[in-house]
Amino acid sequence: MLMVLVAGLAIWMFGCAYAGYKKRFGLFVIVTLIGMGLNTAWMWFGLEAMPLSPAALTAHAAALLYAFGALGVGWLIGRIVRSFRSSKVDKT
Repeated sequence: MLMVLVAGLAIWMFGCAYAGYKKRFGLFVIVTLIGMGLNTAWMWFGLEAMPLSPAALTAHAAALLYAFGALGVGWLIGRIVRSFRSSKVDKT
């Protein structure tokens, strides 16, 4: 089960990074809300924790910080790639 959760987190963070790379912040909001919803469902049904308990709120805050971190990394990589492509030397 742990590997499924880690794989889900990796896919979710890739979605957030892709949204940052393409500068699609609406997509980021959608991906983040889906991820937070799945996180809440996992805590409620899988761990039997109340969604507003202090431990669950800490987990939600951590997931939100993961999402913003992935968005920032994706945006930074996208900016570097766009700068590299625009500085291409033409053979004329």
